[in-house]
Amino acid sequence: MHKDRALWVSLAFLLLAFAAFMLRQTGGIGWIPGCAFRKLTGLQCPGCGMTRATYAALHGNIGDAFRLNPVGMVLLPLALVGLGIEVLGWVRGRPLPFRLNVGRWGAAVIALVMIVFWVGRNLW
Repeated sequence: MHKDRALWVSLAFLLLAFAAFMLRQTGGIGWIPGCAFRKLTGLQCPGCGMTRATYAALHGNIGDAFRLNPVGMVLLPLALVGLGIEVLGWVRGRPLPFRLNVGRWGAAVIALVMIVFWVGRNLW
């Protein structure tokens, strides 16, 4: 059972490593499709700029990454750590003794921050 889980995690890791490798290339990110929401409405979604921000961060341009999507650059690493903890617990077959559990209020605060960011980035 654990071997099947480890296989899925290994495949996901390889896919993420490939994506990071592709973003790390100096040829740019022109091969990645743009934001469908922005194409349809002309407005930026809360995630707009995250691909370019990730590209900038992988190239060591942390300032540019935060300029492109500051909220995403704070939440993405936290989400990845939380996901990693959950995946490790899943592979082990039992949860780890610690988790990043934000709870109902934390989720509400994150949602509120995202909504304010979404509206604000389209007004300013």
